[in-house]
Amino acid sequence: MSTAILFLRSLPHLRPSLPLTNLTSSFYRLLSTAATTQSPPPNSHFAAIDYLIQSCGLPSDKAIQASKWIQHLKSPDKPDAVLRFMRQIGLNEPEIRTSVSREPRILVSHVEKNWRPNVVKLQEIGLSIEDISGIISRSPELFLFNIVPKIDFWMRALGSFENMSVLLKKAPAILCYNLEKVIVPNLSVLQNQCGLSVCQIVQLIKSSNRLIGLRPEAMKVMVKRAEELGFSCSSQMFVYALITVVSVNKNTLNSRVHYLKTMGFSQEEVTYMISNAPNVLQKTKELLGPKLEFLMKEAGCGKIDVVRNPVLLSLSLKKRLIPRNLVRKLLKSKEFPVENLSFTTFAMPSDEKFVKKFVLPYEHAIPGLGQAYANACAGNIEVIK
Repeated sequence: MSTAILFLRSLPHLRPSLPLTNLTSSFYRLLSTAATTQSPPPNSHFAAIDYLIQSCGLPSDKAIQASKWIQHLKSPDKPDAVLRFMRQIGLNEPEIRTSVSREPRILVSHVEKNWRPNVVKLQEIGLSIEDISGIISRSPELFLFNIVPKIDFWMRALGSFENMSVLLKKAPAILCYNLEKVIVPNLSVLQNQCGLSVCQIVQLIKSSNRLIGLRPEAMKVMVKRAEELGFSCSSQMFVYALITVVSVNKNTLNSRVHYLKTMGFSQEEVTYMISNAPNVLQKTKELLGPKLEFLMKEAGCGKIDVVRNPVLLSLSLKKRLIPRNLVRKLLKSKEFPVENLSFTTFAMPSDEKFVKKFVLPYEHAIPGLGQAYANACAGNIEVIK
């Protein structure tokens, strides 16, 4: 006989009028309901999705995706500590939201083991809180680990706080790569085999941090491909050749070389163009074609002008070439002495120098010239009479 039945029979004044079997069934259902109410499922007291929405500002879809990284927690203590530290060092809510969205695991990283020493070290090498906030937003995965040893290594390799600061602002992902298996052998190739200086390596990483993170075997392949394009390691353009070959696969490079030949350039001319502006090969046929047509038909350039100044093919057609040609045509229409100036004279200067030389001196004679040039740079071509 069950304990519940014996207990009820021992209390005559509490005996129910209902049949004992019915009462026993009701009693067990009550006990079962109470047990269910008092024993919630594991972690129900920490709602991961709600936390990510309310505390981190994530939209619901991002919160659902990110929740798997924190749903094992029994309390919000750890993510609270991380968020509190991020706010203490000056990150605003959009920066926090971006960081968590990109790398939700930072919410379960260690403040004292990782965040604090990392931030202190970054401040030691001269980065401001704004700089550090930018690094956290762009590469939050760095704060899953203690990156102090990697910063110390790069400091020794680059030799100055300035070089280190420049690289971290531009390419913080360099701190993600394995030192012994990736960085050390790749730096050895660049310095010992290719003879690149520290400044060239900084320039290379700024332009393409992907290169320094390649497997060492792949790095050697990239060096060989740059040499096959006709660049020696001693060439000042070798760095740009490396940037090009790591950005574009071999078949695509070959097809772009062939395309330039179909546009009327000889092998020697293509080789010369590439040797002076290897990034031309980073441009698709869809970009190269309209530029070549514009330069030769609208801007009055001969083929030899393009060969001698291949950087023209790297300049924006809509934001630079067309607006500069507009100014040139306006000056010619007003009979200013620019007839003997080639289009490259207009296209090559920086915007500041161009405005100073070809816009400001003539605004009194051509009212609205400056505004017309600014509008053209924005994509709006105006006709000035």
